[in-house]
Parts: sequence; C-alpha cells; structure tokens
Amino acid sequence: MLKRRFLIGLPLVFAAAYGAGAKAAAPPANAAASTTAAPNTAPAASGAAAATPPSSASPATTAPVAASSIAPAMTVDTLENGLTVVTVPMPGSGVVAFYTLVRAGARDEVEEGRSGYAHLFEHLMFRGTKTTSARQYEQRMQAMGADNNAFTTSDFTLYVPVIPKESLADLVPIEADRFQHLDVAENAYKDETGAVNGELNKGMANPGWFMDEALRELAFQKHTYGHTTIGYKRDVVAMPKNYSYSKTFFSRFYTPDNCTIWAVGDVDHKRVLELVRANYAGWKAKRAQPKIDVEPEQKEARQKALTWKGPTTPRLTLGYKIPGAAENMRDVAALAVTATLVFGEPGDLYQRVVVKDQKVIELGSDPDDALNKDPGLFRIDAKLKATTPFEEVIASVQGALDAVARGEAKAADVESARTHMVSALTLSMQTPGTVAERLAYLMAVTGDVHGFEKYTAELRKVTAEDVARVAKAYLVPARRNVVTLSPPSEKGGGDKASPDPKKDATPAATPKPAATPKPAAPKGGKK
Repeated sequence: MLKRRFLIGLPLVFAAAYGAGAKAAAPPANAAASTTAAPNTAPAASGAAAATPPSSASPATTAPVAASSIAPAMTVDTLENGLTVVTVPMPGSGVVAFYTLVRAGARDEVEEGRSGYAHLFEHLMFRGTKTTSARQYEQRMQAMGADNNAFTTSDFTLYVPVIPKESLADLVPIEADRFQHLDVAENAYKDETGAVNGELNKGMANPGWFMDEALRELAFQKHTYGHTTIGYKRDVVAMPKNYSYSKTFFSRFYTPDNCTIWAVGDVDHKRVLELVRANYAGWKAKRAQPKIDVEPEQKEARQKALTWKGPTTPRLTLGYKIPGAAENMRDVAALAVTATLVFGEPGDLYQRVVVKDQKVIELGSDPDDALNKDPGLFRIDAKLKATTPFEEVIASVQGALDAVARGEAKAADVESARTHMVSALTLSMQTPGTVAERLAYLMAVTGDVHGFEKYTAELRKVTAEDVARVAKAYLVPARRNVVTLSPPSEKGGGDKASPDPKKDATPAATPKPAATPKPAAPKGGKK
C-alpha cells in the first residue's frame, strides 16, 4: 500500500501536550534506557535522564506521568541493540496497535535503477521466514483476530497490525521472527515483484499518478525525492532479476537501530518491554548510511505540461520548495498553517475561484505535505473547468500567497486556521491505530521520538507574522514547480503522460499575480 500524503489532516491530536519529555539515556550493557514523556504545552526540551542501572539490572523506568486531556503518558525504552520501544497506554480500548516503524523509504533508494525497493519489501515482509511460511503467518494472524497491513512513503515504511489485547503475547514472537529472519525464496520473490508491477499498472490509469511523478522529477533533479515510492516502471520491470540485490537492501535498513516499535492501546508497559526484550534482544545489525545527494537551490520557476491519453478534467499541481521538518520545525509548522489558511474552503481564494466564478472544480493544499524528512514541497492541487486557462489559476494562487507575504492575513484568521488544525488532529486520533500512526509519522520525518509533541508545540505558536515570513521566504515564483495535465487536443501540445517523465522542463514565465482579497478564517482544506 502506498501513501503519498498519507494522513490527510490526521490528528494532530494528542498533540502539544507531552512537550518536555526526558531524553533516554544511553543504555548500558544488558539494559534498556527508559523515559516517560510528561504532558506539557511548551516545546520539547531535554529533561532528566533515567538513572543508569548496573549491567545486570532491569531497565530503568521513571514513574508514568498522568496524562493530560489530549496526550497520554508515553514511555520510551531503548534496548542495547538500538531498538526503540514506545508504550502508550489507552486503557479500556480492548485492542493494541503494535506498529513497527522502519526508517527507510523511497529517499533511501540511491542507486540508479533501484527505485521501488522500500515498497517492495513492504510486500515481501508478509512472505514468511525459515520457520513460518507465508500461509502459516496469515493463518496465525487470522487466528488471533489481527487487522494487519503496511504502507510505504518517501521517508519510511510502517507495519500496522492491530490485535485484541489478549493476543499480544502471541503476536510479538511472530513479528520479531519476520523482522529478524525473513526468508523469501526466489520464486516467491518474483511472484511478489509481479504483484508490485500490477499495482503500478493500476496506478498508471490515474492521471494524478503521472502528475506526481512528473512533479517530483521536475522539482528534484539530484535528491531521491525525485522518484515516486513505487518506483519507475523500468525499475519495477527489472526487479525479478535483482533477487540478490533485494537481500542487500534488506540488510541495510531492517536493523534494530533503524526500527521503532509503537505499542499503543490496552497495554502494560512492563509486560510490553518483557515481551520485546525476550524476542528482539538477539537482533544484531546496524543501519547503513547511504549518501543522499543534496538538492541544489532552485532559482527560477519550472513548469511542465502533460497531455493525458484520454478524456480527463484539466489538472494543475504546484509545488514550492520548503525546508525539511528536522532542520526547521518552526517554519514547517507555519507553512502547514498557511496551507489551511489560504486554501481552506472558507477562504477568499476558494470562494472566488470555486464558488463564485466557478472556474475551478477542486482546490486544496494538505498541511501534511509540509512534513518531510528532507527539504520537500508545499503542494497545491486543482481541477479546472475545461475553459479555464492554467495560467489564470497559477496567477490566482500566487496572488493569494503574495498577499499573505505582504502581511495581509488577519491575526484572527491565522488563529482560526491554527485552532482548526489542532482540533482536526485531536478528533482523528481516537484509536490506538491512528495514535500510533501519527506518532510514528512525526518520528520518521524529524528523527525524534518526541517529534509529534514538538510539531504541535510549534503549531500552537504560529502567528500572522510567521505565516507572512514563510510565505515571503518560500512561496515565491523562483521556488515554484508546476505540472499541468490536459486532455488530448487536436492541436496537440504537452508531453504525453508516460511512466518516466523526462528531465527536460524549461523555466516557466512568471504569471502576473491576480488581485486577491484577504483570506478569511478557514475551516479546512478541500480534499
């Protein structure tokens, strides 16, 4: 399963509340470091480290701090082998989300001709081990009543089984076995590459898939964000011949120090840690550190036109270069609020181009698009009426962003956008699975197990001055990439949509900004 913008507005929920959690101390021999995050509305900061026990002692654990109204207590343990275990109790839920985050995604596919392997392993991880066949694995998961799946993004892969709380002791050994002893025969490997190729072929029937691939290649000419999660068609077709390489990929990234277990739900911290230590302590490996090229600074607008192979609604995607979450969380939070502020349905831009003038059918920007490990894209997507020129919509969008950059956004509107985002996150994180997913996501893009609390703390501090500052710094024509997609025309024009867009785009002329009213208080983006 692929996810590009995988948590569209998912809950900021348990949010800003467990701010200043103590960092785990470096674990001594035969011990796990353990800390409990304390609810707080301030930015996360380093606190007192857990006391270091003697090598024969059990893991040090601070007493759990009472949960606030939006954030449960979170206990973090690090085993000697580097495996991180996060326990988040949600008493009374009756279920446990036992998620495993692997910090490897499409960005880690650095070799030419080797795109798509992070996603391939999302599939292969269900194909059995030396002691458990794929069929036996499936039967055992069904027997314990598990809801089991996984997904891949540019920055990470997440395995997401949810089980009745009574089945935890049965699940942990099964999960530990496949992460440490995956054993896929070559014939089974080739079968799974065929499944991935089928998934790709299905995706290629969607115009949005081609636009995403084209935008990535247009915007990222060095960095690995330049290819999609599923990979290029040519690379997927070649996968059956690369069985040996697949083992290399697995050994690089499926290591204890590159994984984090999230045990969220009706759980007891002590029992979770006992089970994990008993089944994962023998896992020994270290993550490889592939060199990922830094994307050069973009200095002029770029634009690429695609023509779809059949009838379709004209579409437009814009992507502005923005910083990564790990390097500049303050600006990323302000950009996320800007997405809601400017492109929410109640905003003047939406009301003008979609509701009043009816020149655009759909318009939206997902705040989650601002959350990337490395410098990424602030994205805006639109579907146009057949008679609406692309340049007119580009000018309207740029005009709205320019107005924000000039300081024309009202403080009350920014506060409404910010409040809406926190509320939406809260409402969407109501189950162990949604909580585990959001916490894992923010850890993956920040490199910090407390990334979620830090992000929400920054969100709560965003002001009108902040949105003006980031709009002026990042949402400008020189950092803009545009992909348009049109239906076939008798006159032709535009590149035919194909699996591998060429890196031949030329700088686009900057359209004259359209006059844009001040944005109103938004209630959420149109998806």
